[in-house]
Amino acid sequence: MSTKEKEIIDAAQAQTTDATAPGGGDRQVRVRFDDRQMVSHYANVANVGMSKDEVTLLFGTNQTWGAIGDEIVIALSSRIIMTPSVAKNLVETLQRVLQEYETRIGKIA
Repeated sequence: MSTKEKEIIDAAQAQTTDATAPGGGDRQVRVRFDDRQMVSHYANVANVGMSKDEVTLLFGTNQTWGAIGDEIVIALSSRIIMTPSVAKNLVETLQRVLQEYETRIGKIA
């Protein structure tokens, strides 16, 4: 098993949750991430927008280092649209991961 596969399995196991079954009993649900069609992008810029029903994340790359002038061009690479409840779960997960990062690596400036 590759390191990448192990990380995905570890992440999935961390997201295993208890759920109430229709009959009232508890059950375990295992989440498995399928990355066969995944595309990766690097981003050093993120922008967030919202409407009543959606939160939209735009990711891109600022490639105008040392630009002189009135305009900086950001090459957008990805747009993620999600419900507000999924966005809230993302925020909570990011907070947890960044706290763990700072515990292990050190404070982020």
